[in-house]
Amino acid sequence: MNKPFAYIPTLYLYQAIPYSIVMTTSVLMYQQLGISAASFTFWTSLLYLPWTIKPLWSPIVESLGTKRQWVVYTQILMAMLFVGMGFALECDAFYVLSLISLAIIAFTSASHDIACDGFYILALNEKEQKYYVGIRSTFYRLGSMAAIGLIPILVGQLKEISSSPWTYAFIVLGGILGVLAIINALLMPNPTDNTSSSGNSWGIFIDVIASFFSKPGVVPSIAFMLLYRLGEAQLSKIATPFLVDAVDNGGLALTETQYGLIYGTAGLIALTVGGILGGFAAGKWGLKRTFWPMVLAMNLPNIAYVLLAQTQPDSDSWTIWAAVITEQFGYGFGFCAYMLFLINYVKDAKYKTAEYALATAVMALGMMLPGMVSGWIFEQLSSSYELFFIYVLVCCIPGMLLIPSIKRHISEE
Repeated sequence: MNKPFAYIPTLYLYQAIPYSIVMTTSVLMYQQLGISAASFTFWTSLLYLPWTIKPLWSPIVESLGTKRQWVVYTQILMAMLFVGMGFALECDAFYVLSLISLAIIAFTSASHDIACDGFYILALNEKEQKYYVGIRSTFYRLGSMAAIGLIPILVGQLKEISSSPWTYAFIVLGGILGVLAIINALLMPNPTDNTSSSGNSWGIFIDVIASFFSKPGVVPSIAFMLLYRLGEAQLSKIATPFLVDAVDNGGLALTETQYGLIYGTAGLIALTVGGILGGFAAGKWGLKRTFWPMVLAMNLPNIAYVLLAQTQPDSDSWTIWAAVITEQFGYGFGFCAYMLFLINYVKDAKYKTAEYALATAVMALGMMLPGMVSGWIFEQLSSSYELFFIYVLVCCIPGMLLIPSIKRHISEE
């Protein structure tokens, strides 16, 4: 008997962890290991590429094997890769080897995402899909919390007894992921999966591209997709170094445990609550009426980082908690406008799912490219956190200037 609650939580718990490690926790690791901001922000942002271009190889996942097989094999592979990455950190060429490990993990994780979401559709009927979407989202957030919150806390504890805390943390993580992979392999059902690829799949792909780029208001819409998170894309890469960097360097000198609790736990809870309330607000008053409040909620809380950089409160100060929670809540609330805009943009499309995947790829590109240069810009600003966060505020303006143009093309029932 198909019992979705037996496997949906562990599936999406697993899905979140590799992504969060690659995109966020790796930044903390490299900062702690003494890598320059210009270097690690470039390479960790470039690791966003697999999630950006994953629609290009989704036909391979569709045509080779079943979704269940892809999920199980990619999960086992990622568990092994995290263990291998732990050992790679002990080598002289740890930076190159760990980046290679993260790149393989990123491509494997993106492939897993395609298969996992496809499996969700195959294994659950339409009613179940709607019912479990909340559970799916909740456990995805818990997975993010484990990667961004618990792993740094574990590193902080291991630091007291070992000179290689990140090595042991990744070995432990790999072991946990291996156990989750086995649990999923045992509990996941075997739904009917048509693995034969349509001979006209590439023709459909061309139709999707043509439709996506021929909509009314396409130029300001694509520009908005790329620029709406221009500030946040760069803030997210420098916020972690700022929170843990030494006071003499302009940072707040949080310990790994403090970082895990404040940014990785309280921050993610605030992000989740903000997203839920944003969805409620848009559902009640509509996207057009809530667009500006959401945009301001996304961008104005960034001022909190400017104030933190100016005042540098003690690492145990409540103001750090308040600033991070406010910024993350605002990001969650404001991000709803972005996701609803993407849905609205493709709602009349023939291939809605494919065009939405393309829209999210453009969204990912809007995070990847600014993140790649964020460290270099930070160093050009004399490695001043205060100046960088002021620059982030300026970067919020271009996306806001596009709102009057794109609102004209938003249609609501």
